[in-house]
Amino acid sequence: MRCPEIALMRTLSDKVSASLPGVETTYGQCRPDISFADYVYRSLVLAAIAFFLAAAIACLWLYLQAFGRGTLSVTEAIIPAAAGLIAACVVFYCRLYAVTSLRNYRGALIDANAIHAVGLMLAMAGYNVPVKRMLYNLSNLGRVYGEDIALEATYALALIEEDGMDTISALREAQASAPSAAWQELLIGIAEVYGSGGSLRDYLQGRYESLADKKALAMRKYNETVQGVSSIYLSVIGIAAIFVAIINLVFNMAGMLSGDALVWIDALAIVPLGSFIVAKALHAAYPEADP
Repeated sequence: MRCPEIALMRTLSDKVSASLPGVETTYGQCRPDISFADYVYRSLVLAAIAFFLAAAIACLWLYLQAFGRGTLSVTEAIIPAAAGLIAACVVFYCRLYAVTSLRNYRGALIDANAIHAVGLMLAMAGYNVPVKRMLYNLSNLGRVYGEDIALEATYALALIEEDGMDTISALREAQASAPSAAWQELLIGIAEVYGSGGSLRDYLQGRYESLADKKALAMRKYNETVQGVSSIYLSVIGIAAIFVAIINLVFNMAGMLSGDALVWIDALAIVPLGSFIVAKALHAAYPEADP
């Protein structure tokens, strides 16, 4: 027996998902395991939970504030509902934004490893390996060429083997929903060459050289960014160390602190944490610069 609340939430999620065709297309480029309607349903459930949690926290805060007065104003009375609504909207928007963020990140990772995948396909083309076999090999080499490329190759292969498409139609369908521009260009180029009877090896050779130039440019840009950020970061760390030492000295003179506790905290906690955050930020900003 289904609960009416769950049925209502399912109906609402179906209507919301139908009203977001652009997000649904982006969601499909993430190659998810669940449908977009189910994703929206889970997002609405999380938004509802956030609503009730935020409203409960606001009610508790109001109770503590009005404990001595015993009364609430009209403005204060609507605070829980407003807080819950804001929390629900934030959670739902973040879930939708995560779809675009994941699509973009997958595209960047595919761009980073596309040159290696093309290199493998170029080697196989030299031995006249069929395109279907190339896709099969890529789908089984996720640890070498990236799980995202393996997933895209698996998707194209599934269109051929499971949906019964011919190779050209499958490549066109796969490139239309790929999250990476480089992968789209590769698939559509293979489809054109495969359909016209041209030399696949020559095409892949040209794509490999083009991607090599882009890779070199990305690495150069990444290195310049690392040098600039490192200079700024080291300057900030140096100034912060001097500032912490001065504060530690002032506290010692005022009798509020003994020893070099602040200096040790800065050296053992703040500096390593700052270095970790900067490194992660650079990696997230330039995933295409991965070797």
